Amino acid sequence: MPDLYIITGSNGAGKSSVGPEYLPVHLRSTVFDGDKLFVNKRNEIWNSGIRSPKECSRIAMEYVQTTFDNLVNDHIHEECDFAYEGHFTNDATWDVPLRFKQRGFHIHLIFFGLSGTTLSETRVLARSKEGGHYVDPQTIANNYFGNLEKLDVHFEMFDSVQIIDTSGFEHIALAVLNNGVCFSAMEAFSLPPWFSTYLPNIHKRINNYLEQF
Repeated sequence: MPDLYIITGSNGAGKSSVGPEYLPVHLRSTVFDGDKLFVNKRNEIWNSGIRSPKECSRIAMEYVQTTFDNLVNDHIHEECDFAYEGHFTNDATWDVPLRFKQRGFHIHLIFFGLSGTTLSETRVLARSKEGGHYVDPQTIANNYFGNLEKLDVHFEMFDSVQIIDTSGFEHIALAVLNNGVCFSAMEAFSLPPWFSTYLPNIHKRINNYLEQF
């Protein structure tokens, strides 16, 4: 049975830089990264002579969406493994994993969390100074809270969910859930505040799991 892997989480949490390390080897070099593709395509359009930033962004965004839609359709049709990264801040963004699930794919989510929006902004700013993708503070906040909110609603749809804190140099595996059931987790009192505050449903599952021991 084919697999779908999704990497999501806060801006600056390491989705692109270290996310592929959490995937099976055969998928690590083929992860669809919409942000990276957008920046590359926008620069290409700018260099072609279109000097309107707004128009460059519009064309690049359309290109990214079309490319992604085609990849999704191809992988579902061919029933082959696929991996992508992105943000899931509204219900429509969950339609894609649902399509894969309905076609018999095992679907897996890897979530990278940060301690707060301030750290997210700091990392994005540092990245942009090195030529990386810039994200404005409002979008960072929307992604930070939106991803957490929707994860806490939709986690049961996944065959597996890994939640990892990447706030520090050392990544900390916080919990693994299989089909909505906690498989492993840190002690509840050791979980970072962002987890217990913004993932109440998952936190409850962890408490239920730990009460067995």
